[in-house]
Formats: sequence, C-alpha cells, structure tokens
Amino acid sequence: GNWDTVAFPAWVAPKLAAAHACLAKDADSPLWPPSLPPPFTNCAPHLDHGLYYPQLRRWLEFFSPSQLLVISFAGFTSQPTQVVRDVILHAGLPESVAHATAERVAAAPVKKSKHNSRARGRGHMPRRIWRELHALYSPFVEKLYKLMDETSMKISPCEKQGTRFLDPTNETISEMLKV
Repeated sequence: GNWDTVAFPAWVAPKLAAAHACLAKDADSPLWPPSLPPPFTNCAPHLDHGLYYPQLRRWLEFFSPSQLLVISFAGFTSQPTQVVRDVILHAGLPESVAHATAERVAAAPVKKSKHNSRARGRGHMPRRIWRELHALYSPFVEKLYKLMDETSMKISPCEKQGTRFLDPTNETISEMLKV
C-alpha cells in the first residue's frame, strides 16, 4: 500500500508479526541483516533499521572501536552543531575546521518541511504500538549497551558518555505504559 496514507498501526502490524514469528523460531535471531538465510530472511522488514546491536557488531568485524563514534538521532537533531563538531574532531581534523563547520551548521537551520512526521505534529503513536515496539527493541538495546561498554566504544560527548542515551525518558515510559 501507499506508506504515506496508511496509518502507522496498520503499517507496523505485519512487520511486528514477521519479527515475532522469527523470534519464535529462534529467540537469539539477530533479525538483521535482511539477507539472513531462510527461514530468517526479512524477519523485521523496515524495523531492522533500529536494530543497532547486530549492525554495530558487524561494523566491529572491520573497524576497531576507537575508529567509531556513536551518535543518536535524538542527539543529532537536538544538538546538530555539537554533534558535527564531535564527528570532525573524532576524525582527527583540526579544531579550527571543527569550529568553522559547526558555525556553518548553526547558521543553516533545518527547514520545517524536512522534519519527520512526529516533529511536524502528524499523528501520535498509539500506546499499544509503542509498548510492542519497546518490547521488541529492548533486548537489542541492552545488548548494544553491553557491547559498547565491553569495547569502550566512544559516544559523542553531547550524549554524555556512560549514560543510557537511547532509553526513553521516565516521563515517556510512564505515559506509554499506562493502560
């Protein structure tokens, strides 16, 4: 169907069902990449983009943890200037380049038309769907935090190293867990 006209619950329901079916076959399935062999092919269509643990584990097969810098989307959208500066400094470029680039980012605010649907005020995720997604992603998020800790993965300074920056706020959890 047309993803732009279907309601989010109708769009996500078959994707959650596919992910749950794969996890029922093997609770340890990484659900990613989509090219896993059958019966695990396309276990989490579109939802696999948020499975950062298996994706980061794959990157670590090719790069050392010191070469990577973890940045959350929330951190990037709330502090783009700081994140751009963090990335440039992590890449080893001079402070002057980081400062000049961060200034250009600060001078070019994101157009409202480029915001995601939530930022534009389009719709609100139903609590039931939030709880289902939270239950699906939580084990993977825990594995991600453990992997980042075990490898001393560097996190963008704007994310406050050592914090659980991917966790929803206590207010969000309280609100979404209401029945």
